[in-house]
Amino acid sequence: MPYSNVHQSSAPVARLTRVTAALCLVLGLLSPAHAGQDERWTGLSHTAFKHTVHADLSSGLCFAQDRQGFLWIGTQAGLTRWDGNRHVKYLADAREDALPDSFIMSLHVDTQGRLWAGMNSGGLVRYDPDHDRFIRYRASPSGLRDPRVAAMADDGQGGLWIATGSGLDHLGADGRFDRLGDSFGAATLPDSGIDTLLRDADGVLWAGTRRGLFLLRQGQPVQQITLGGQAGLPVNSLLRDSTGRLWIGSRTSGAYLLAAGAPNAAPVLESGAQPTLQNERVAAIVEATPDEIWFGTNGGNGGIVVLDVPHHTTRRIRHRSDTPDSLADNDVLTMFRERSGIIYAANMAGISQHAPQPRAVATIRHLAPGRSGVLSVPSVMNAPDGKLWLSLISGGVELIDPYRGYSGRLAGSDGLPPGRVLTTAAGPDGETYIGTQHGLFRASADGRSVQRVTLPQRRDEEEVWNLTVAGRTLWMGGLDGLWALALPPGGGTPRLLRHESKSLGDPRVTAILPAGDDVWVGTRTGLARLGPDVVEVMPADLGTPDRLPPGYVSSLLLDAQGRLWLSNFGTGVVVLERTDADGRRRFRRIGMQQGLPDSGANKLLQDRQGMIWASTDAGLARIDPRSLAVQPLGPGEGVQVGMYWTNSGAVTREGELVFGGLSGLTVVRPQALASWHYTPPMVVTRILLNDKEMPVGPYNAGLGGKAAPITVATAARERGFSVEFAALDYSAPERNRYAYQLKGFDPHWVETDATSRRASYNNLPPGDYVLLLRGSNRNGDWAAPLEVPVRVLPAWHQRPEARLAMLALALLLGAGLVQTRTAYLRRRQRELEAMVEARTAELRATQAQLETLAYGDPLTGLANRRLFNDELRHLVAQAERGGGAFTLLLVDLDRFKPVNDTHGHDAGDALLAAAADRLCAAVREADRPFRLGGDEFAVLLAHTGDGATLEPVCARILANLALPLSYGAAVIEISASIGAAIYRDGESHEQLYKRADLALYQAKAAGRDTWRLSP
Repeated sequence: MPYSNVHQSSAPVARLTRVTAALCLVLGLLSPAHAGQDERWTGLSHTAFKHTVHADLSSGLCFAQDRQGFLWIGTQAGLTRWDGNRHVKYLADAREDALPDSFIMSLHVDTQGRLWAGMNSGGLVRYDPDHDRFIRYRASPSGLRDPRVAAMADDGQGGLWIATGSGLDHLGADGRFDRLGDSFGAATLPDSGIDTLLRDADGVLWAGTRRGLFLLRQGQPVQQITLGGQAGLPVNSLLRDSTGRLWIGSRTSGAYLLAAGAPNAAPVLESGAQPTLQNERVAAIVEATPDEIWFGTNGGNGGIVVLDVPHHTTRRIRHRSDTPDSLADNDVLTMFRERSGIIYAANMAGISQHAPQPRAVATIRHLAPGRSGVLSVPSVMNAPDGKLWLSLISGGVELIDPYRGYSGRLAGSDGLPPGRVLTTAAGPDGETYIGTQHGLFRASADGRSVQRVTLPQRRDEEEVWNLTVAGRTLWMGGLDGLWALALPPGGGTPRLLRHESKSLGDPRVTAILPAGDDVWVGTRTGLARLGPDVVEVMPADLGTPDRLPPGYVSSLLLDAQGRLWLSNFGTGVVVLERTDADGRRRFRRIGMQQGLPDSGANKLLQDRQGMIWASTDAGLARIDPRSLAVQPLGPGEGVQVGMYWTNSGAVTREGELVFGGLSGLTVVRPQALASWHYTPPMVVTRILLNDKEMPVGPYNAGLGGKAAPITVATAARERGFSVEFAALDYSAPERNRYAYQLKGFDPHWVETDATSRRASYNNLPPGDYVLLLRGSNRNGDWAAPLEVPVRVLPAWHQRPEARLAMLALALLLGAGLVQTRTAYLRRRQRELEAMVEARTAELRATQAQLETLAYGDPLTGLANRRLFNDELRHLVAQAERGGGAFTLLLVDLDRFKPVNDTHGHDAGDALLAAAADRLCAAVREADRPFRLGGDEFAVLLAHTGDGATLEPVCARILANLALPLSYGAAVIEISASIGAAIYRDGESHEQLYKRADLALYQAKAAGRDTWRLSP
């Protein structure tokens, strides 16, 4: 609103002079100015929000934070308690201890820590955390005069001022309503009711109504405050900031500031050519920082108007459809600043959360207000004039002045080819060299002209991925190796000094770092050192911790100590610690196990304090070069860009670190980075006992072990109990750490994370326990543990008197049992002795039968294969000790299968039994026949070591087995084949058996009914 249009009252001249002087003072504070342009990045910085979208958190109209730290959100459809992870919603119900109305208009926490809620038609309630219920205060002639409660304020005496649809009510500390408001002149207020209420420390009340702002003092007439010289403007939000300034939000006419003692409030004037704040509704006001006031608006341009108080400028935060972390909705219903400084803005879909940081990190999402799309910056260069050259994924180069914002652009019309700009480097004469997907280009110092740089030795369209200038040498890397080019003064064609390709181990160059006479070169698979007349390729070995890991080297850096650092896309950060006397390089790896947010490290920069900074695919990290300790930085610290480009970053002349990301630009002011020391309160959020909910309030009241214990009765012991908990650090609750320990049961702390904040126990022994719950802030700093007493009741049989009775009974029973048992044992001993003698005889007979079954063939009566194996091993062992030679015969009946097929299996069994008898008759008493199975037999001939001795034995066997066998009316004729093997010194039983088997095969091949001796 122009100052010349401020309405002047018809008061006396002296009063008018005082009012005008005060108004001019305030207006001088609030007039738009350009002082804010002196701060770097102010016009480009993006205000990021984290969104929580849920039906139970939507359409919020008011916030409050209780003494325990829970955040309460009053919505149009219920009251919600939130701990940053989980929410509990309370709805209207006919029960006397429930909410009478789900439309919550106001919330207030009084000086005693009690939560009050005012509703649209349900009057006033107070929450009782000990029993998880609500106590109602209904509208009545002697009580609350109107069921619509829009605002509340403490009265300084333990009571409550209540703004309703009918005016001002008062609830005394004794819980009774009175008419104290009449002594403040409340009866003279407009009959439209009060929409907002503020009480100063001296007891003065400020009442915002639909017909203006009023000042109420006890015993004095009500004073109306004009807004911008106008009386009667509707007021619906008030804020007294930390410096004592009173900020006023109008329902129709923007925001105002009232100076101390002034009867007229001055308008907050919005910066810009087309301000609209003066015509918008200011739904809420919060003090983001001591120098920054936020006005939440709806209607008009909407969003949040941010006032920079010292510089007298404003900026507007609005929703952008192309920016997911922008304000969720331009219609801001209310705002709230919780204790740690986080600001919440409510909208119809949910809540948006912003954590104001000390100006350490700035995020650039867009280079100009009117531009759309995602800002993706593959390359960043700090020019000699202080501007930044940003190559864009969409093509071209943007020139950015950190003070004034967007400065210019180089594109195809200026001489650049289509496609991406991959890298840039400042030349020695003010020019800039630009590497593109279509070759090398040079831009003039003013950035107005661009021309191609042609090299006779290189194809013009070859990609240029990396550029570095050292003196008058331009080092250029591409997919075709490393090029060293001498830059002539005043421009002209560079002269080729050196070209290395396959000697680098990989010709695809990704990073270049001149270091004295050497040049370090990163490639897509490793690292090389380029000396004056030598190229050293570093051996890579992932399995050896002090060797260079293989992979894409995304950037290189020399720290203040002269050590080489490299970022590896896949392993993390690697430091060259030393070089041994034999020339072996020793590296140190810094990965996710050491605290790096992600193994994909993209760019390394060093700040003026010597700290090393790394951009990764999950935020930033700061590394102490002395201890190599890693501090990750994410959204909680203001780092809103999640992923970054490889080798995209620069250090400005002012010492700022600029990293190019896939969704914006991150600017870090290292000297302004502050540690997060907020100590979150630890609270119980849910208790389940025997699968039933219990109130959590008693355990969050600061009573510690004095609270009533969670009592587990005998019937509930099997199901037990579970306790959910949270550390109320809302800045990044997913990074909070947790631990719990049941003293008296758990020997150690049980650590867990934000996804599993529950301690569950069942079947505990009877006794008294203390459950200790511990949580941290986002940095992992532990808060003091919360104590929750637990008592497990014993079953009837575990009580002391029951145990004594059972012990006495057990003693009596024991004495009787001893006597009875003694007599029984004596009688039983005699019976057992007789049974043992009889059983021993039976066992001996049974053992003999078992041996026969185990080593004999039941059909033929011969020893079986098991005994054959034992005997054969025994004879081999004897022969090795000089026991004399022996021979193994393998006997196989010829054409036995046709006998079974023709005459049946009974005939076959008869033939096998007869063959066994004939075999026994044909050998000597010292020889041992066996049946190996089927129609296979074996004979061990003792003291037989030559063929002459074998001849008559084998002939008798063949003759006996060839005799006809009468079976019923049939006559069965059959023959046999024999394989013989004489034991040789040093031969194993397996080798002997194999030779006999081969001899048997030869006998079969010779026509059967014969024998063969193995040579």
